[in-house]
Amino acid sequence: MALAPQLVRDALPATPISPLPAPGSVLTADYESGLVAIFADLAELFGNPKSYGEIFGLLFAHEEPLTMEEIAQRLDISQGSISQGLRQLESFGAVVKERNNGTRQALYTAKLEMKLLIAGFLKERVIPRLESTEARVKALRTSLNSHPSSLNSSFRSQPSSLASMRFRLNRLAKWHRSARTLLPIARKILGGG
Repeated sequence: MALAPQLVRDALPATPISPLPAPGSVLTADYESGLVAIFADLAELFGNPKSYGEIFGLLFAHEEPLTMEEIAQRLDISQGSISQGLRQLESFGAVVKERNNGTRQALYTAKLEMKLLIAGFLKERVIPRLESTEARVKALRTSLNSHPSSLNSSFRSQPSSLASMRFRLNRLAKWHRSARTLLPIARKILGGG
């Protein structure tokens, strides 16, 4: 016989909820540096500068918005790198910039929605790169098709090379078509347009 959920909850000892550690405590510093390190690794994994991840990780760790100066002070990164990183993170849709009432200082907060990060990354990085490489594939294909005799004479010792080049370019073009088909679906699912 199964116990009713309320009976099970009543039978369990109450777990005390610990308050968040005070700002500046060792636990808070470990939490902050841990998130900074995680996001720095993720940024590098996706081909972005480590500093972008560090900035996002710091903002992600804090509920309250931070100024550029506070970010620079905590991360020991130059103002220029932080400014560039914040602009890029804003363009990805990962960070929100707001004005501090009464001052000219901008305050920054991390968006906590993963789908917004992915959608911004697709829009700002993946799609432009895909378009760029697609243009290169077309140029290579045109080059192969417009100079078949010179290519054939260059590869007399390897007659299959020209066919192999065409096959590989066709395969790459197929990958691009697949990506072009899937990206709009991914963007729609993620709410990125």
